[in-house]
Amino acid sequence: MSAPITLPQWGMGMNDGEVIKWLKAVGDPVAKGDQLVEIESSKVNAEVEATADGTLGRIDVEEGRIVDVGTVLGHVLEAGESEADLPDVVPARGPAGAPVPVAVKPASAPAAAGVAPKGGKQIVTPRARRLAKEMNVDLTGVLGTGPSGRVTEDDVKTAAAAPAGGTTAAAVPLPESVVPVKETINLSGLRGTIARRMTESATIPAVTLSTTADVTDAVAFQRELVGQWRQHKLRPQYQDLVIAAVARALKESPIANSHLVGDEVRVLDEVNVGIAMAIPEGLLVPVIKNADQKSLLEIAQEVRELANKAKSNSLSIDEMTNSTFSITNLSSYKIDTFAPLLNQPEIGILGVGTVEERAVVVDGEVAIRSIANLNLAFDHRAWDGAPAAEFVRSIAKFLSDPSWMKA
Repeated sequence: MSAPITLPQWGMGMNDGEVIKWLKAVGDPVAKGDQLVEIESSKVNAEVEATADGTLGRIDVEEGRIVDVGTVLGHVLEAGESEADLPDVVPARGPAGAPVPVAVKPASAPAAAGVAPKGGKQIVTPRARRLAKEMNVDLTGVLGTGPSGRVTEDDVKTAAAAPAGGTTAAAVPLPESVVPVKETINLSGLRGTIARRMTESATIPAVTLSTTADVTDAVAFQRELVGQWRQHKLRPQYQDLVIAAVARALKESPIANSHLVGDEVRVLDEVNVGIAMAIPEGLLVPVIKNADQKSLLEIAQEVRELANKAKSNSLSIDEMTNSTFSITNLSSYKIDTFAPLLNQPEIGILGVGTVEERAVVVDGEVAIRSIANLNLAFDHRAWDGAPAAEFVRSIAKFLSDPSWMKA
């Protein structure tokens, strides 16, 4: 059967994209992995690749249109198929949920510095942002004339040519502050994406469950690994054990490994664990693919590699997409309990708190044990409290007895 060409979600915060250019024409031969269409979003520029061999049978979304993630852009016909075998065209829908017409840019639209697009959210294409940096143009307040009010390269060029201090739209005055401003940080780029994503997540009916785990044996096992991993020039971390325990718990509790898309809870066939990593510009969530199939050492090596790439801003799109569950770790900041925000469309995220020594009663006697704090936030639309509680307790169980990690 024909293979649909769909708009993927490249990274946290991408909700839609603009079809910039089709790289193949209808009837052209296509090989799996060929680049078919160039897409631009407010986050990245990238090409959608073919997932099957054949010929480009139909283009459903023309150049210049902005459509939602998941929209079918066209179809690849496999050997022996004809256009008659293709499914009916489904009207493409844009970010607002309405059918999207072909974008036609006004011939003389003003694009100098002024007010932000209606709604207050400025959207700048990656190429426009790069050009603005090269031309030393301040994007603050530049009025976009592209589809959905996006700031384009032409808008940047027009703003650069405008007289110093000149504007074509009246800026809304802000109340005067009596406190001196040390620095102004615009909510744009990665910071803006994070702001939008966190606002979206805050609207979800999420519940957080907090529990503790006796990880005395896990801490001891971590110490054992110091000598074993020295040959790999790798120092074991508590987070490595948590990732392995989460991956196993997800494998045993399939409902936790799901996405909520519209009115569907989609139980996923891969266990891909996203790891929240802080960088100076904000937050990235690189992904360990098929974490349940990897050894503890393999997980640790991949985490270090992803962390280094995050610091150098060299993560690929593939390394930041298709997570099925996420982990955010604040244990190094001495935080015990907190309520993490969900990484949509995932229905769960684990917040890792501190590990501390406490006096507890074991077999009727007081003993000093290492106690970990775990916090599971979950989307109550897709997951109920009892199974969510069982899931976080299963993570605690796998951490309390790490013998299975030694295999």
